[in-house]
Amino acid sequence: MEQKYEEEIQMLEQEIEMLEAEQEETLRSIFIEHGDRLQQELKSVCEERGGAQKHALSKLITEVRELEKDLRRQTEINGIALNECFVKTLHKSERKLVQQLRLAGHCSVLLFQVEFAVTEIQEDDALLRRVTELNIVVDGVEFKDFSAFVSRVEDTKDLLLFFRTLRTFSERCEERRQTFQHFQVTSNRSKE
Repeated sequence: MEQKYEEEIQMLEQEIEMLEAEQEETLRSIFIEHGDRLQQELKSVCEERGGAQKHALSKLITEVRELEKDLRRQTEINGIALNECFVKTLHKSERKLVQQLRLAGHCSVLLFQVEFAVTEIQEDDALLRRVTELNIVVDGVEFKDFSAFVSRVEDTKDLLLFFRTLRTFSERCEERRQTFQHFQVTSNRSKE
């Protein structure tokens, strides 16, 4: 019985070899007969895809340039320049999205880094967004009152208030610096 199976296996292996040889011969004859036409078709398909890819790439480059222009305009308007933006999706489902974000930048001479989580929940026709975690680091710890303000913002998770106040505070710091510089120049002149 075992020998019968071995013979059948050998016959099947021979048949496989014969079919593979036949397939190779058929492919060779197709290529000889239609090779030039196949190459032209392949070339045209590649060119079409390449053209579509070039168009998509061109469109993306245009979009990036427009976004960079918008970012420069926003920086000029609000005085806040972002150097880093990191987004990581922690959870995504049909109705809920949770993302961790990190923004780093400066407003005038004040450096800042803000890390927060945003939870978006889709309820019927409304999209609810909520800041669920907030951590703020601001360079300039010598400003005790501002540090206390940052702590309160972290507790209330009010990002809009933070960025508005950051801008106003940095403007006041710049005005203060200019005032001290003015009086320093005036004091040096009176000593002469």
